[in-house]
This record gives sequence, structure tokens and C-alpha cells, in this order.
Amino acid sequence: MKRVLFLSFAILFLFATSTFAANAPESIAGITIGQNISTVRSFLDKDSMRSPWQEEFIKRIALNELEGYKGGYVVIGDCKRKNIILRMKLKYSDNSLSFFDTLYSKLEKRFGKPNDWRGNPFGTLKVWKWSLKDPAGNISLILQHFSGDDDSITNGNTVRLSRPSWIAEEKVCWEKANPEPKETPIPAKMKGMSWYLPY
Repeated sequence: MKRVLFLSFAILFLFATSTFAANAPESIAGITIGQNISTVRSFLDKDSMRSPWQEEFIKRIALNELEGYKGGYVVIGDCKRKNIILRMKLKYSDNSLSFFDTLYSKLEKRFGKPNDWRGNPFGTLKVWKWSLKDPAGNISLILQHFSGDDDSITNGNTVRLSRPSWIAEEKVCWEKANPEPKETPIPAKMKGMSWYLPY
């Protein structure tokens, strides 16, 4: 009897796990994590490609406006997964809180309750994060609404999708290929005027 019960639980667990894995999202608006950037060439503002500050291991490229979206960006690898899409952020054309609530309801129905809440107590910033897994690793899905005055935060509704583990692997790959140069030690202070003069 115990063996039958154990097998039943094991089958249910495997079924739930496989369903959950198959459920993890990889694409938004025709842009897919893991694909080469060439698949969305027409979406890109090619002149905007650059590495974010202190993140030489990735490149960020702005997106042109798409139907229903006011742009955004994609992040691609520049080492282990060169030119492969690792992360994306899209801004919806509809900035309203009601649209945000509709999106949240549909995402909750599709992926379950989010794992994390990152909003502020004032209600101007609402951020829900899902951490989902599939056979290739982990997927981070973030839905955000902002209606405040802070210029550093994107106003309106945005959605982000990424594979954090792939981004971490890019950093490790880059650091191995580009080791920090050995710093020249600062010389000991010299006596008298010698410290102030070129030599």
C-alpha cells in the first residue's frame, strides 16, 4: 500500500514538474530568449548598440516601436552566447493601471502566483516577479507599473523577460577572456622636492 501511495505521489510530482517546465515563457511580441539577434533585425535601432556601464560582457540594443508597444530593448551576449538574446524589456503603449491589472490577471492565470512583490508603499510603483524553470534553466518574468515622478524609472507599464543564469555565465566567460591587468604598485613617497617633480 505504501509503495502504491509513493508511486502515485511520484507520478503526480513528475507530471506537475513537466507541466510547470513546459509552461515557462520564452517570447514576447515575436522576440525569443535564446535566438540569434538576426531573427529580429527589423525591430532594432542598430545605432543604439552598446554595453551598459561595467557590463562589457553584454550588449544592449533599443527596440523600435512595435504595434502595442512604445519600444524597449534587448540584451545579447558578447562572449559565450555572442549575439544571442538573453534579456528583453518592452514598454506597452497603454500606460493605464487598468491595463496593468488586466495583464497581471492573465499572467497569474497562466503562470500561477508570482514569487516576489517589489512595489513601493506609496502605490506609484507596482512590480510583480515570477521565477519559472524549464529544461534550459530559469526564466525571470517581471511586470511593472509606475506612475511617479522619478525619471530613473520607466513610466507606465513594462514587461521584462530574461535568463539570469545565462547573463551570469556571460560575465564569467568575459572575465576569463579579459583578465584584469596587474596594477603597478604606487611608489613610496620620495623625500624633498623629488616628490613634486617629474622624473
